[in-house]
Amino acid sequence: MKITADYSVNHQRRFNNNKPSFQRSWTEHISWGAKYIKETGKADFKLFTFPDAKKVFVEIGKNAESKFGNLWEKIVKLIAIQGAAFSIEKALPENENTSVYELENKGDGIFEAKSIPAKENSQYRYIIVTADNQVNLVKDPYSKQQPNIKGWSEIYNSDNYEWKNTDWLEGKDKRRIVRKPEEPLRGLENLIIEEINIPTITEKGTFKSAKSYIDKIAEKGIATAIEILPVENTFSKQWGYDGVDKFAVNGNLGTAAELKELIDYAHGKGLNVIMDMVPNHMGPDGDFLSKTGPYEKGSGEFGSLFNYEGINNRYVRDFMANAALWWANEFKVDGLRLDMTKLCYSDYLLKQIVAEVNEHNPNVFLIAEDGRNNLEKVTRYNKFEMTHDNELAMIDQGVDNIAYKRFNSNPGDIGFDSEWDFKLMHALKDPLSEPYKLNLDELDLTIWNSKYRTKFALSHDEIGNYDGTRFVAKALVPELALVNKAKGNTESTQWQNAAKLAQWLVEKTASGELDKMSMEELHRQAKEAGLKDNEHLSPRRIKTAFETSKAKQKLCLGTIMTVPGPKMYFQGDDEMDLSTFKFFRELSDEREKRAKNDSEILNLYKQKGYDTLEEIARPKSMLGRIKPKDPALIQEMKDYIKDLTDLVKNTPALLKGEIKSTIKDYTHKVHTHILSDNNEEYMVIKNFGDRFHSKEYGVANFPDGEWKEVFNGDEKKYGGSGYINSDRETPITRNNQGLNLAPNSLQILKKV
Repeated sequence: MKITADYSVNHQRRFNNNKPSFQRSWTEHISWGAKYIKETGKADFKLFTFPDAKKVFVEIGKNAESKFGNLWEKIVKLIAIQGAAFSIEKALPENENTSVYELENKGDGIFEAKSIPAKENSQYRYIIVTADNQVNLVKDPYSKQQPNIKGWSEIYNSDNYEWKNTDWLEGKDKRRIVRKPEEPLRGLENLIIEEINIPTITEKGTFKSAKSYIDKIAEKGIATAIEILPVENTFSKQWGYDGVDKFAVNGNLGTAAELKELIDYAHGKGLNVIMDMVPNHMGPDGDFLSKTGPYEKGSGEFGSLFNYEGINNRYVRDFMANAALWWANEFKVDGLRLDMTKLCYSDYLLKQIVAEVNEHNPNVFLIAEDGRNNLEKVTRYNKFEMTHDNELAMIDQGVDNIAYKRFNSNPGDIGFDSEWDFKLMHALKDPLSEPYKLNLDELDLTIWNSKYRTKFALSHDEIGNYDGTRFVAKALVPELALVNKAKGNTESTQWQNAAKLAQWLVEKTASGELDKMSMEELHRQAKEAGLKDNEHLSPRRIKTAFETSKAKQKLCLGTIMTVPGPKMYFQGDDEMDLSTFKFFRELSDEREKRAKNDSEILNLYKQKGYDTLEEIARPKSMLGRIKPKDPALIQEMKDYIKDLTDLVKNTPALLKGEIKSTIKDYTHKVHTHILSDNNEEYMVIKNFGDRFHSKEYGVANFPDGEWKEVFNGDEKKYGGSGYINSDRETPITRNNQGLNLAPNSLQILKKV
């Protein structure tokens, strides 16, 4: 199978004409919603609604200039319903700017209308007459252009951008990463992902302005891919996980064409693009699915849950599978990352998404954020072969058994290409703020099992969902015992205030302002920042803790980079960006609610420890907001990550090798893992302890042979203290170790 089968001229997969059709053909996948026919200037409409709905109509603006607001601005008054004799004209006031067309009932809740006069960008809505004679005015669940989350949908024309980097799409660019690599393309072991949030990487926070940041990523030469936090449509600019229009781009960030241009631009710079999508819930603002059909089954922690395994569920599962296909095909992404898949509460849905994407976009890889303690079946395939149509039939039957026969079943292995490695994340992240949580056994086990998982230490969640602080501030809290020194009546408020105080200290230290403060001024401002009245902080101790925290960040990222397989870091962590990243959003009715009831803001503030309103939290989350006085702070980290990733990219044992053995030194908190590939061996020594070892450290069970140091994170060029071993005149052997080993440092030895 060649990669050129991925896309054809009209952006869909080329199929063998002799291949038998199956239940969900490509034609069906792309038939939902409003499909604009450029050649005729008309549109087809297809909606899944309540199976017992009496009538469904589509109301269309007669010209592209007609702009309608909220769905409720036109009042519907139902005069009478007499079964089939019902006429929508009796229910709607006359309006010369719109036309109403009835959709044909195809059964099972599917309604269609063909060749309806409609222009590109014309607004439309569905009018659903339910079994109990309610009239629901709703937007299109498949809306691909939705200017107002509570308003009319717009007819979308896919022919809105001409792709430039066709070599990438056709598989001729060797920098492209695919799920089943063939020459010259590469596999997932080459993924070094920078996770980015469009609203915070530039001041404007748009797709257009994001190209300047893509330039920076490409110029640094560290990441091989970017992962874009969701751009599913919401009311405001935000971090993206409250989307309510699963097919439409958030217009606050730009147009669909501008998103395509950004992805195309990234491809031209040699960067693979991974798109986040959210299959586990609808956002809390602008959700009309319960009025549209049996799409939902109640509320969850973050919003309404989908009806993936309840009555009338097939087209709900198809809805989300089609969303994945939409992002893969329409926007030419190289991978999809599915948000918190365990909260879909349906492995059948997950397996269907995997099956559909593998069938129609065989080179697009899939990454799950699953959160079930690295459950093996998430990234494991069934051993037996099954045709695509039979696999879908098996999924349908399994869900029908659950929905109608109340017979519990599961689909077995799901088959994602990778998943986020939560175990490794916790093994590295938790000791940052609570050092006693360092568990070498847990770290050891997850390193052994992380090759096919996506490794990271902090993502948007570990930063924004807790206190908004990054590596250095999180590590500063225990270094200065700030939890005990921060104000607060409860444990949670003490932790929140400790984080705020740590961030304040980070900013004052990095900016050089700490050096200008008298002791009295330091104590006064620190108390304003959250320090208890009877506590004091030493400037010298603050600076020492700051340096230790920097070293811990390097050690965490170094560990991630030296375990084979995909890895990821959050935007700016490769430059030790010290800015906060906060959860931020604004709901459409938020200001009105805030004006009436202060509890709205108080509840969020108690949960997050800060105000989440976009205009407050987004500016504080801007990448590069904090400008260090000493530019070496940034350059040292850039050099560290660049040198390390260059070594990894050019060393098969580090890139995709096998873990040969591991060594745990509980006394000194040192962990070592040894990798091999084609007779090459490398040893990665990681000191999580606080002790300097000056030419006296020895690794227990040191392997045979002669070794030399090829990387040391404690080099002075990386901001370290210079405890290195590369200047030794004699090789390192089992009986001649005597290693220099700095606290919170990483070094790599190569067998000569």
